Amino acid sequence: MEAFKLMQMASAYGQSLLSYHLGGAPSPFSASFAVSNRCNLRCSYCNFPLMEEPELTLAQVDTLFDRLREMGVRRLGILGGEPLYRSDIIDIIHQAKKKDFFISLNTNLLLYPKFRDRLADVDHFFTSLDGDPEKHELNRGKQSYDKILSAIRDIVGRGKPLTAICVVTEPDRAMADYLLALADREHIQIHFQPECFDTEIVLRSADDSMNQTAIREFWHYLATCKRQGASIASSADYLEYIANWEDFRKSSVLDMDSKCAAGRGFLFVDSTGHAYPCAYTKGKAEGVNLLREDWRGTFKHTPCTRCIVGPMLEFNLLFNRPVRSVFNALKQYG
Repeated sequence: MEAFKLMQMASAYGQSLLSYHLGGAPSPFSASFAVSNRCNLRCSYCNFPLMEEPELTLAQVDTLFDRLREMGVRRLGILGGEPLYRSDIIDIIHQAKKKDFFISLNTNLLLYPKFRDRLADVDHFFTSLDGDPEKHELNRGKQSYDKILSAIRDIVGRGKPLTAICVVTEPDRAMADYLLALADREHIQIHFQPECFDTEIVLRSADDSMNQTAIREFWHYLATCKRQGASIASSADYLEYIANWEDFRKSSVLDMDSKCAAGRGFLFVDSTGHAYPCAYTKGKAEGVNLLREDWRGTFKHTPCTRCIVGPMLEFNLLFNRPVRSVFNALKQYG
C-alpha cells in the first residue's frame, strides 16, 4: 500500500470512528460498490445474478465516486456479480484511481486473463475458494480450478496482495486445512465467513437441523489455527465472535443493547447507485439514491445491530473494539 493512501485511510478511519462514537453525522471511510449483478457463475448460495437491475453509466459512476469522496470514503471495494463482466470495468477502476481511493477488486478470476495487464491500479485482490476443486465446484458450479490458481499466481507474482474468501457451508476441518496449506504454498491469505441467510442477496434459508455444536467447534478450531500463525486474514476476535454466536440459523439480530457501525463507518452501493448500510441489509432497509440524495441527511439506523456476516462483522469490530482491532490489523499487515 502506498504511504499516501495509508495516511488517507488512517485519517478517514479516525474521523469516521470519532463521529461514530460521538454520535455525529455518518462519515463512512469505506464503501463497497457492486458495479454489476451479472455473473458467469451460479453459486448455490448467491442471489446476485438473479437480481436483474440496471447498471450505472460511466458518467454516473464518476458522479457516485465524487459523492463518496465528499462523504469521507477513502477505501473502495469493487465487486459484483462478477465485476469483470462489465466491458468498461477498466475505465471504472481508472476513475476510482483518479479519485485516490484505495481500491480492492473482488472477482472469481475466470475472466482475469483478459484483463491481467490492465489491473495495476487495483491495490488488493479478493477471490473465492471454498475448498478443494470438488468442494469449490459443488458450491460455485463447474469451472477450471487450475485457471483460478494460475490467476492467483500471476497476481502474487506482480506483487499484489490477494485474499481468498471461503464461504463455510459446513464445518469441515479437513477442507479448512486444505485451504490453509494452499495459502502457504501460494503466499495468500484466507478469509473464512459463514454462509448467511434470509436476505435479498442470498438464495438459501437456514436448515433447522444444522449441528450448532459442530459449527461452533469449527470456528473455535479456526481461531486456534489463527493464533498458531495460520494464513488466515480473518481476525482472531472475529473468529471467536462467530464461535460464540447464539444461533447459526440467524445471521443477524436486532439487539437494542448493541450498536452497529454499518451506514456510519461503512456502506454498500448497489448497481443502480442506491446505498444501504451494508450488503446484507439490501431488501431490509430503504435504499438511498446517492446520485440525488445525501446519505448523511437521510440515513437513520440499521435494521439489525449484531451479525456474523463476514466482512461486516470485521468492520463492526474495527469500530466497536477499535484499539484491539487496529493493533491486530497492524500485526497482520504492518
